[in-house]
Amino acid sequence: MAVGILLSLSALANDLVVNENHSESSVELQDSVSKERFFSVKLGYGIGGTMPFPLPAEMRSINGFKPLCNLSLHGVYHILFDKKVGMKVGVGIDRKGMVADATVKNYSMSITDDAGGVVSGRWTGDVQMKAVQTALTIPVAVEWYPSDRWDVNFGPYFSYLVSREFSGEVCNGYLREGDPTGAKIEIGEDAQTFDFSEDMRRFQWGLSVGVDWTVYKKMGLFLDLNWGLNNIFKSDFETITFNMYPIFGVVGLSYSFN
Repeated sequence: MAVGILLSLSALANDLVVNENHSESSVELQDSVSKERFFSVKLGYGIGGTMPFPLPAEMRSINGFKPLCNLSLHGVYHILFDKKVGMKVGVGIDRKGMVADATVKNYSMSITDDAGGVVSGRWTGDVQMKAVQTALTIPVAVEWYPSDRWDVNFGPYFSYLVSREFSGEVCNGYLREGDPTGAKIEIGEDAQTFDFSEDMRRFQWGLSVGVDWTVYKKMGLFLDLNWGLNNIFKSDFETITFNMYPIFGVVGLSYSFN
């Protein structure tokens, strides 16, 4: 009987050891998965503009520039392949806006006159333009971790504009109707307006390069440069004769859930 009791106690002890090892293995597996995959949120502020690159000859000078309230909010899913390399996929909303003043010569333009009609031609004088784009954006990037606190990333982004505006006014100059030798229409201090918002594309894409720095535990700072690669205007839009690209730097805060 004593032998039977000893055998039972031995079997029970073995079961406890097996269960404990299995529990430890499950915890280690969960910890490994959580370290290899995690989620983060990023709140940023953008400074930049929608501009031609390089600047065309028609633009003689930039007289003023003001970025608008360009906030962005992204949720990002990270996957680590090893300690140094990973990738991320995100989704978020971005606002890219600016107001700029320029002096131009023979700048292709269509303006709305006092009677509500549209007159097209070549403008010489002052231009004030406002460009605002609010977009749903999906960034995809490869990540490199040179250390536990630094993350360098690079990849494409794809955006769909939920709202768009490209408008402004011209003043202190003249419009040559049709071409540079056409009839001359003088415009003084009383500005005439233009609006090309409906001629903007809904879909945009470009490249993003960025650096993330973990400041304290799960809190971090980030700096991104987002460079648009397709013209903001539709292919059949001919009034502005050069391509315009959204080029913005974004700085902000991040928080990781890992």
